[in-house]
Formats: sequence, C-alpha cells, structure tokens
Amino acid sequence: MGWPGQVRRYVFVDAGEALQACAAHIREPGIYLKAAVAPATLRQVLPAAWQVEEPRFLMYGPGPLSSPGPLPAGYAVAHTTEHGAQVLHLLDVATGQPAATGRVVLHQGCAVFDRIETMQAYRRRGLGTIVMGRLDALAEAAGASERLLVATEAGRALYQRLGWQVVAPYATAVLPTAPARVGAEPGRG
Repeated sequence: MGWPGQVRRYVFVDAGEALQACAAHIREPGIYLKAAVAPATLRQVLPAAWQVEEPRFLMYGPGPLSSPGPLPAGYAVAHTTEHGAQVLHLLDVATGQPAATGRVVLHQGCAVFDRIETMQAYRRRGLGTIVMGRLDALAEAAGASERLLVATEAGRALYQRLGWQVVAPYATAVLPTAPARVGAEPGRG
C-alpha cells in the first residue's frame, strides 16, 4: 500500500461469503476489508475484534470535469508516480509543503481517485477542486470512461458540487494494532 499502518486492502462488492472467508484468515493488524455496504452491515458479519470505521460513500464521476482553471499564485504542481498511482501535490511555494494532494489509478478505462486531501491550513481556497480537475485531466488523457472514488462525509459535498453521484454506502474494517502492555519488555510480549 505504501502507507504507514496499511499492509494491504481487500475490496468487495458486498459483505458476503468471500469477505467473511477472507476475514477469517486475517490475524495481523493493518489489513483492511472494504465493501460497498453500510458500516452496520459490515459490523454484523465480522468478529468483534474488527474495528469498523466511519461511514463512507462510493461515488461515480461524470467525467470529463471542466478545466480546473489556472493555478493560483503561490502554488506549484508536483506530479509523481507511487505504487502505480499518478500522484499530484499542490505545493505552497513559500514553504515547499503540500497544500493539497490526490491520487488516481488508471486501469482498463477506469480511473479510481484516492486520498484526495487539502491540508487544514489551506482549506476553503478551491485547492481540492483544482486537484480533482488536474487528476481528471490525467484520466481523460488516458482514455478513462469510468470514474470512481470513495468519499468521507466531509468530502462528499465537494464531489457532489463537481457532479459526482453517490452509488452506494461504503464501509471499511481493520484489526487494530494491539496497544503495548505497560511494563512489558521488548521481545518478551
């Protein structure tokens, strides 16, 4: 996955037998189960040790989006590839720090947008819209005819303003990292 705390993700269309069989074999933290179901549905089929995260939404994009417009003064774009994803960072030129970021994975005509984030100090400036527009331009150039993403409650409003539609609820579960025992010595757990 290339993200701290995330070893692997398994994605399912429902919380049926395949997801449940997968969960039965997972013993280590950092492996995520994801499905296009409500969190309560996922909670019902998993053992109590699994932590179900906040509700999310599977969304379908209209594509292509309108042009993101010019980059505001004081920002630069950095475009890289990480783990097969096209990664875009809008950088604050004054600090060199990321102001907003996002990824898109392109596969067989489908563009999956992921980890779209505007850092707290840069919110409400339209940077998320710029990131989405520029990622969508990459998807369009690659010939993607289908656009998907999973949104948090907070992100859903931005995507709906851009024309995206909720297709289904979406839930994520993970085995949490066991807290360290007080007084335990390393290697003597």
